[in-house]
Amino acid sequence: MQNVDLTNIVVALFVLYLVLKRQLTPQVIRLNLTTYLFLIVFGAASVADAFKHHQLHVTSGITWFILGSLISAILFGYLRTLSYHLWVEGGLVMRQGTWVTIVLWVIGLSIHGIADTAWHGSNATLVLYLGITLLVQRGCVWLRAKAQYPEEVAATSAAADSRHAERWERREARRERRNERRRR
Repeated sequence: MQNVDLTNIVVALFVLYLVLKRQLTPQVIRLNLTTYLFLIVFGAASVADAFKHHQLHVTSGITWFILGSLISAILFGYLRTLSYHLWVEGGLVMRQGTWVTIVLWVIGLSIHGIADTAWHGSNATLVLYLGITLLVQRGCVWLRAKAQYPEEVAATSAAADSRHAERWERREARRERRNERRRR
């Protein structure tokens, strides 16, 4: 149990540090969901591992806990979206969280932590909660920006695709140069 708890706490604190740092600085809006899907898979594996090792037990309140946790993750992800400042700069849609974003993070994580501990005395669902709430937040920010700045979001997506293609070309060129050196 302690290994699961420690791993979840370390991963959650690291993710939270990165998320808060990025949310409080101006960022070009993107819809990349890979990181959040990874967190959801990692969190689900952590929960499954806790069940497998009998650290979590199925109780009569599990349905209410799962439902409450899911509603909390979705609700706070959505509410944080409303606290974001969106604007256009250089033809690209930008986003930045506010102090309200931080307050909503503290409240949401506190509620989840208290419920997690009260239900089973563990934090096995913490990373799963983070993955879900961040996925909802990113998706809602994207939808909000798309509704507010439809043309600029299209331009932002095109710019991101262009940057991705340029990076890919640079990688391929480096790979080709390495292969040429090896052949000599």
